Amino acid sequence: MNDALIELPRITGIEEQTISGQDFFNDIAEQAAAREGSVILLSGGESDSAKYNILAAEPILTIRSKEDKTDLTFEDSCTSLKEDSLEILKYVTAFYQKVWDDLPGTEDLPVISGLFGYLSYDLKNRIETIKPQTIDDLNLPDIYMILPGLVVVQEIITGDIRAFRIRAETTDAENADSILSRQPEITNGNFSITNAGFRSSFEKGEYKHALSEVINYIKEGDIYQVNISQRFTADFKGNSYTLFKELFKENPAAFFAYIHCGDHQIVSTSPERFILKEGTRVEARPIKGTRPRGATIEEDIKLKEELASSAKDDAELSMIVDLLRNDIGKVCKGGSVRVVKHKALESYKNVHHLVSTIEGCLDEHKDSIDLIRATFPGGSITGCPKIRSMEIIEEIEPFKRHIYTGSIGYIGFNGRMDLSIAIRTATVTGGKILFSAGGGIVYDSDPEDEYYETLHKGRSLMKVLEKHKTEAFVPILWHNGKFTTVERALVPSLSPGHRYGQGVFETIKVENGRKEYLDEHLERLESGYRAVTDSNLPELDWEGIADQLVLKNRLSDKTAVLRILISKGGQGLFDSCDITVTCSEYQQRKALKRDGCLKLGIYPNKRESFLADYKSMNYLFYLEAGQWAAENGFDEAVILNADGTVSETNTGNILIEQKQTVIIPESKHRLRGVMEKVSLERYRGKGFYVVTRPVSVQELSAFIKDRTSKVYITNSLIGKVRGC
Repeated sequence: MNDALIELPRITGIEEQTISGQDFFNDIAEQAAAREGSVILLSGGESDSAKYNILAAEPILTIRSKEDKTDLTFEDSCTSLKEDSLEILKYVTAFYQKVWDDLPGTEDLPVISGLFGYLSYDLKNRIETIKPQTIDDLNLPDIYMILPGLVVVQEIITGDIRAFRIRAETTDAENADSILSRQPEITNGNFSITNAGFRSSFEKGEYKHALSEVINYIKEGDIYQVNISQRFTADFKGNSYTLFKELFKENPAAFFAYIHCGDHQIVSTSPERFILKEGTRVEARPIKGTRPRGATIEEDIKLKEELASSAKDDAELSMIVDLLRNDIGKVCKGGSVRVVKHKALESYKNVHHLVSTIEGCLDEHKDSIDLIRATFPGGSITGCPKIRSMEIIEEIEPFKRHIYTGSIGYIGFNGRMDLSIAIRTATVTGGKILFSAGGGIVYDSDPEDEYYETLHKGRSLMKVLEKHKTEAFVPILWHNGKFTTVERALVPSLSPGHRYGQGVFETIKVENGRKEYLDEHLERLESGYRAVTDSNLPELDWEGIADQLVLKNRLSDKTAVLRILISKGGQGLFDSCDITVTCSEYQQRKALKRDGCLKLGIYPNKRESFLADYKSMNYLFYLEAGQWAAENGFDEAVILNADGTVSETNTGNILIEQKQTVIIPESKHRLRGVMEKVSLERYRGKGFYVVTRPVSVQELSAFIKDRTSKVYITNSLIGKVRGC
């Protein structure tokens, strides 16, 4: 790696502060959890892995990597690199490894400075050559790591707490002080999911069919075992850290973790260690084999005995142990890798597990990042052989896993690393909470049993969340003759409307139940549909449909937006067209709330298309223009004709008022707006002359600056608004 490409903040020192008080750690964790860039690692239960609670907060450096791009952010600086993301981690850890030596007397602690955060499962594509087939519906990072300015470590047995401030050129001491002050921040501590509950990425039958396909791969000799999961999603509102605390109280485990990443939060209740590195000693603890806890003591004992004597689970665990031995052996000294414990039975609140422990001695020329590259992602949650198993996971599972079966923990600058396997782990993002649960599939797996095993594994999260259900309103739309929900409205994927955008749409403002200029909008809709499809608009009670949608969506006393989208249909019941009508509450533009004026920018890409005469579904040009405007500090993008004269904006018409004259920019093709028509009728009623002529960019700019002239943007939602 070219060192000149990376600029990193310099550590100027580490200061220790000894803390007293058993509850101190919980108090400061509560405060830190509300701040972006905080990582909280809690240990609970009776496992010998549960020794420390660790808090990392107030990032000096944030590393956020997605595919082949890595952003390094500190202060107000962001460096973007297109280098191997693991090589960047290797460079950063090597750059800071001397920090540990600067503070003697800390050798007994697991970590006082390092990188804290997560490695998503999808990082596998940077390690192995696996062609993605699953959809990335979340667009979240493959790596999220912070170098904290504050690290707090609590030894669980003694309760002793030690806090470390890592000073750097960019450190804000006041932020660390405010966390350590234990002054509570006022936050809403509630959380809830809607009464619709969880939705799975598979129906039960689909999941069982997917497992049957996997078993066929096993029978054909492609693989011996593979982990297949289903994702559960629910609408989520409220404080994700409160959820984290409740989960820990209900069912503590050794590798609980909470990470506030800004646009998403991670809530992990994992019981499984992936990799521990202490100096040159390496340890892995794969879990394979699961049974639910019994309702009675007798039933619980029976299930434990059944798990311990299961030939299937024994074979599965042994297979994964061999895989991990091989992975660890890639970077360990020859002959040092051994299984020190096999098939230990560990019990948790909802399940029993079989666990093995593997150890090795790292080669003297290898470091933590080399160990990650050799072993990631963990074999216990991929399969055997590993690469082919990951290819089959890509083929079978419909969404990218992201954090599920990735790793969470820290890479210490002291050479110690501790990472969990991110199972029993949820992501909160975009008003949703989602988590996955899966199981290892082998030759004699029963798809029915495997389906219910995923439900057992997800019970801890589901049980807590379902205690916090609230009633939620589900928006209603009208689709091809019936009122339904978005999830139930199916669009024919091979229709000309879907494939080519062969259709038109209209957007209508509804004020307290009154549909503004409905007839004019329907007239334009019919004209446009006939032009782009050579078909007549279906005869429907459009007003009746609109009235019912307003009522069903509880918008009778609000400002709403009615959208009609009609496209060319495909084969089947609706051969002629596909119609969707929606109704939602209108959200006024921020610019209009700010100063009532839309800031205009000239979109550099010229447009010349007869489709501009209609409000067609070929709307990508205008969408891109609007995004360009937002990225460049404008509210609207002015669209140019092929000859460079002004046409319209990405959402509205342009009217120029100059004394007693109204000028319409002349364009060979442009959409005649309903609000433009209404505005011109009003101007004529007041004695204004209306002329249509070419308007150059320079003229438009002059009209905006001239105090005797006014430039307006018109559309049905905003009405007539000044452009500036």
